[in-house]
Amino acid sequence: MNIKKTVLLIISFCLLIIFLFPLVIMIYTSFIPQGNMTNIVKDYYLNDFEAGYMSVIKRTIAPLGNTDYLLAKESPTSTQSLKIESTSERNPGIKMIGATRDLRKIKTLNFWLKVETPDINKGYVRFEDVNGLFQDIPFTLEKNGQWQEIKIDKKELDQDKLNLKFVTGISVVLNNEKEVSNVAFLIDDIKVYNQYPTLMNYVIVWTEDMFGRYIINSVIISVVVVLANLLFSSMVAYAFARREFKGKNFLFGLILATMMIPFQVTTIPIFILMKNLNFLDTYWALILPQLVTPFGIFILKQYIEQLPLEIEQAAVVDGAGPFAVFFKIVMPLSSPALAVMGINTFITTWNDLFMPLILTSSREMRTAQVGLALYQQLTQLQWPYLMSATTIVGLPIMIAFLIFQKQIISGITAGSVKG
Repeated sequence: MNIKKTVLLIISFCLLIIFLFPLVIMIYTSFIPQGNMTNIVKDYYLNDFEAGYMSVIKRTIAPLGNTDYLLAKESPTSTQSLKIESTSERNPGIKMIGATRDLRKIKTLNFWLKVETPDINKGYVRFEDVNGLFQDIPFTLEKNGQWQEIKIDKKELDQDKLNLKFVTGISVVLNNEKEVSNVAFLIDDIKVYNQYPTLMNYVIVWTEDMFGRYIINSVIISVVVVLANLLFSSMVAYAFARREFKGKNFLFGLILATMMIPFQVTTIPIFILMKNLNFLDTYWALILPQLVTPFGIFILKQYIEQLPLEIEQAAVVDGAGPFAVFFKIVMPLSSPALAVMGINTFITTWNDLFMPLILTSSREMRTAQVGLALYQQLTQLQWPYLMSATTIVGLPIMIAFLIFQKQIISGITAGSVKG
């Protein structure tokens, strides 16, 4: 018997790992600065000067002032570096040009420097953005004639001043304060180290891609639909469970039959109706068609029928009217079923993609699922951004389940034991 329990426990644990593995991968990838799960880009070279031809170097490096440069067979980490020579230049240096760089996830900018000219021990790194603004970060050399690694920390950058998303130029400049006529220095391995793990993916997705607005739209629609279903579906269910009227069974069967109709069949009629009411691209178009659902009516009717009728009869004897019985007796006793219906309605509404895509046209009215679907096309498979957006969209569902899991379980097991 103990062996069977152990085997069952192992199987359950393996199944749990299998079910949770995609979720863990999704969340983990959202903290990666660049790359994907199997290829995490923690750092990358802006230039390592290992290209064999100066024509290649000149495409990405520009001299500053009266300065010239050439490749030198000397390096602290590899085989060659870039040697800069200047004559009568107060601020000799180089500038990295070419593609615009996104440095929002940078941790440090590192490079190796060797100054062969005495009396020069200071310099600065200049960051320029697309708006023409710049910031100089100073550095100090401890010894001349020796290789030294220079580190520029992101904390030194004024992120309110510079637009780190569009950095157009990075310059390394020496301060020739004594106006030495001939200056020579070598530079190598200009490298960017990313923050890892990083929350910047979430910040970028939330602020720059309007996911904040998408989440608000989904919250408004889902909460209103859930509250409306809790009220109206329970009213209809109570009428079918406790009232006798002509055509009751036929009407209930008709409601159940609507559950078998594919939603694609009703899409065009709903669209035409919303258009005639001038509700397209509004909250009303996404809320009104879902105010009452057949599933909610069905599950609540079945649950209310199991409640002792004597409790309601006693309340009537005490002078309670139909609405008092419904709101003060039936609704509180039906809380487990209401929880199941509420969480199911919330999940269904939150995950709905088809109807919001058809009934809305403006970016401001997109729901989270529509925004996520369109975001996949815009990001060109940038996995960290995509996984961050997916985590943001899926987080409310996980929170809702964790909050109401006790009610959900009690609602599912209610009625399983008879007598």
